Formats: sequence, C-alpha cells, structure tokens
Amino acid sequence: MAIMPISRRTRALFTGGSLLTLAGCAALPPNSFFDPTKVGAFPHDIREAGIRRVLSPREAPEGLSGAREPTPEDLVARAEEYRVGRFDQIQISVNDLLRQGAPYQSAQEVNTNGFIRIPDLGPIYVADMTEPEVEDEIRNRLIEADLLPDPIVQVVVVLRRQLFFHVLGDVVQQGTFPISQADLRLLDALAFARGAGPLSKKLYVIRRGGGKKKGATTSTPESQAPRPQKLIIEPPSEGDDDFFGGSGAVRDIAYAQDMGTSDPDFENAIAPRGNRGAGHKEPAATTPTARPFEPLMIDPATGEAREAPARPTLEAPGEAPVWNPQDDEDFDWSDLPSYELDQEVIEIDLGALRNGDPRYNIVIKDRDVIRVPVATGVFYMMGEVARPGVFAFGGREITLKQAVAIAGGFGPLAWPQRCEIIRREPGSDTQLTIPVDVDAIFAGLADDVILRDEDVVNVGTHVAAPFLFVLRNSFRFTYGFGFVYDRNFADQDQVAGKQNPETIRRQERAQRGLPF
Repeated sequence: MAIMPISRRTRALFTGGSLLTLAGCAALPPNSFFDPTKVGAFPHDIREAGIRRVLSPREAPEGLSGAREPTPEDLVARAEEYRVGRFDQIQISVNDLLRQGAPYQSAQEVNTNGFIRIPDLGPIYVADMTEPEVEDEIRNRLIEADLLPDPIVQVVVVLRRQLFFHVLGDVVQQGTFPISQADLRLLDALAFARGAGPLSKKLYVIRRGGGKKKGATTSTPESQAPRPQKLIIEPPSEGDDDFFGGSGAVRDIAYAQDMGTSDPDFENAIAPRGNRGAGHKEPAATTPTARPFEPLMIDPATGEAREAPARPTLEAPGEAPVWNPQDDEDFDWSDLPSYELDQEVIEIDLGALRNGDPRYNIVIKDRDVIRVPVATGVFYMMGEVARPGVFAFGGREITLKQAVAIAGGFGPLAWPQRCEIIRREPGSDTQLTIPVDVDAIFAGLADDVILRDEDVVNVGTHVAAPFLFVLRNSFRFTYGFGFVYDRNFADQDQVAGKQNPETIRRQERAQRGLPF
C-alpha cells in the first residue's frame, strides 16, 4: 500500500495548529507547559490587582485587638486642674491651728489609701481632689470640729507624681516620662524617648479610662470621695496603748466617722484603750494564735459589719501557712464589687506621623502607654525555590510575589499551582494550611497575599515536572546543525588547532603541481 505524501499546505496547517495550541496553553496558568516555573502576566497594557490581608475567616486582623484610627477628639488638648494623687508631696499651711499668731505648716506625702493627717482632725481623704478642693475640705473639717471659726488654709502640691506616660518597645530610651503641659503631642513624647526604630511602621497608644463600677449611679462631686472597699478590724493585743500602733491596729485605716455605722461593738473595737464604752470587757491575755473574737469586715457602701473569713493558721513556728478550703464556704464572692476595664487602643501610622501628617499627632494623656512593636518578624521559604531559608520582614509588608523573588525564584521542578501557606493561629496551638495558586497570582487572575509573622511558604512540585525538566534539557536547537558546521565548515579562526579541509587539499594539489 502506497503512502500518500503530505503536502506542504498540510504540514503548514499542522505546524500552525500546534503552535496555536502551545500558545493557548501558554496563555493560561501554568503559563508555559514545558516550563511551569516561567510565570507572569506580561500584559500589553496596565492591569490592576488587589492584595489580600486575610486568607480565611478564622484569621484575626493584624495588630492589637480593637485598635482604632485617631479621631478629631484625640487632637484636642484640654487643660484641667491637677488632682492630688497617691504618693504626691503636698505643703499644708493653717493659720492659728496650734498657736495663736503662728501658722501650722506641714509637708506630707499622700499615703497609699489617699489620706493625709492633720493634728486634732485625724486622717483626711484628699485623693482625686484639686488644691482648692483640699483647702475647702480641711477648712470645713476645722469648722465642724470647732477648732477655728474662720480658718485660713493653703495647700500646694510640691511634687506631682500622677501626670505621666510610658514608652515601650522599639525606641532608643524606654521608660516613664512626666506630662509637663496639657498640649503634649505624640511627636513630643517620641522625642522624650529619643525616637523610634527606623524599621518601625506602626505604633499603638493604649489609653485607659479607669474602672467603672457595674450598676453605679452618677453622684455629685461632694459624694464621690472613695473609701476602702473593705475594713478588717482586729482586736488589739496586750500592750497596745495607741490607736494607730501595735499588732492589733486597724488595717487599711479610714476615717471611722465616715463609715456611717453606730454599731457599739465596732466603736469599742476601734476605740483607744481606756476610752471604750461601759460594759466592755478587755480580752484576757491569749496566745498569738488565739482570737478573743473574730475580726470584722465593714462594707463602706452599706455600713454593715460582718465576720471576715478565717485566716490560714501556722502548723508550727517557721512553717508556711496551711489554707483550709472549707474556710471559704461562708464567704460570698459576689459581695465583692466588680469593675470593668475601660481602655482603648489607638493605631498610629508611624510613617505618616514622621512625614508630618497632623491627623496622627494626637494629644498624650495621663497614664498613656505608647507601644512601638519591635520589627522581629520572619517568614520561611521551602520547597521548590532557588534559595530556601528564613527571611526577615525588615519592617516591611512582604507579599507572596516578593517572597518568591527574595528566595531567588522557582526551582527547576517547581509547580507554582501547587503552593501552600502554613499559618499559626495567634494565642493557640493550632495552625492553618491554606492552598494558594501562585501561578494565577503572577498571571493576574488572583489577588496577591500579604505574609504574616511565622508564615511558612511551601512551593510544591508535580508528577509531570521531572519529565518536563528532561524534555527541556534533552534537545537543543543548535546541537545537530552546530556539530555539522563545526566539524566540516568551520575555518581555522573558529576551530583552534585544525585547518580547513579545503585549505589542506589546495596545498596538496600545489605540491603535486596540479593547476587546479
């Protein structure tokens, strides 16, 4: 049977169809069938694609939880009069208090409960009051005690320890700094810390608004002076002659008259020795572990007195206390006041702040915490890439495309359609494996992805990848043609050490005397 020869037109159509098929395959991911590692869109005009920050619904946004952008209210500076706080140093002057014509002067430190002490008045609560309010409080107490009819009182805060802010993280100098003016801005605060690190891109201002009691009602300023939550009153031991001294003193001492209670047991318990009511019997001398009666717990909100829970006892001198869980059975934990933590987190674009954007130069308030995250994030590249390893973000946001470029591109057996990102869930021991088509991302058919700290990018391969690698490297276009040319037609300039065969034949004919 004779074989019909293939015409030139048929061969041309077949060749053209094959080329069109290969071109069509090359236009879709993977971009090249014979070399899947060659990725890219290569458009004729400008294309626009997005970048994703979240890959799965289970992922939480980056940064601190609940962070918000600055608002116009954060840029307004409010000048408020300073309020006395704990451990502040105040100077008190009262005319004619101890001697006629001589002023009483005293420099005191506000104790941890917010009280100061004045002779003949006892403890006075001054925390969260301004200087005029402290003067009015002392003046009213002097008038109520019939000590002075028209007292002249002057109070000056000489050492303020309440207005301050903290700077933490990637700064030159961390620490606590005072707020010297009402219009202290964020750039001024960073200047106190001598600037943030060059790789930092964001910072957070953590601002607390103070605790807010559940169910509390709004009251007037005169009734807002807080008192200790609980008072534990213990009976004085033998040898205690002072109300405020000895092992049997009142713990967490407050001004007893403000407690609003007329319980005779309570008054006898806190009264100095020798001034207790009629019918009160002094307890007999006991050992240190014995108690004449149980201590009292006073609730300042209601003025009710109740027995406090028993304390742990010592098995032997020098041993650690042994706590009995049954001691808590009579104590109701719901009686303790519960407070809600009221705070907010403000996210600041540090680059925009450095460039002078006034929207981010907010006012720093009392007890603000400025946290500049340290740029220590890393990501891992593994699988079919040229340079697998660990790479640092360097304070930048790295996308998946950039990560592949940092790793030197794909390896010879890479299959960009088979790629995965292994991401850990913050605050848990679980991780997510998210499939990603890198070929489609480079082709512009899918959005790029921003990597996160501790991400692992694994570029896989395919069963056909080794065969395509062999096909790409087994045949070369110039192998046969170049071999024939080099061995038969190359002259002396092309092939060193060998003469052209035509030159050799011409020399042989000349030696024989032949004319041609």
